[in-house]
Amino acid sequence: MLILQKGIQNELVLNINNNSRTDYTGYTLTFTNVLSQEIKSYTISTSNTQVYASNDRYCEIILNFQNSGQDLNYEGQYQLQIFGNGTQLVYTGMARLDGTTEDNSFVEYISTDEDNSNFIYIQD
Repeated sequence: MLILQKGIQNELVLNINNNSRTDYTGYTLTFTNVLSQEIKSYTISTSNTQVYASNDRYCEIILNFQNSGQDLNYEGQYQLQIFGNGTQLVYTGMARLDGTTEDNSFVEYISTDEDNSNFIYIQD
């Protein structure tokens, strides 16, 4: 499981290019929140040395969550899929987004089913 921090620059070290027969011009990282099913995608160009570096064994991808609108919205677990050139699945796994400060605010979702009194709390 990859551990990410909310609101900061995160460096991911992955082996998605290990033994690859295809040279990819870019990667698309798709994060799907396990609870809310919200999907957020990031596109990384392999020619941009500020966000991508590689060698024979692994590659390093930098995700900058510092700027407004670039961060993942919810803390918690995410399903991560990485696609080479936007279409070929090269990696799948889990990621966890941790907050940088304690914040007790949350968004409450109440079931519309009157017989079901379950509540779901999503950290905001």
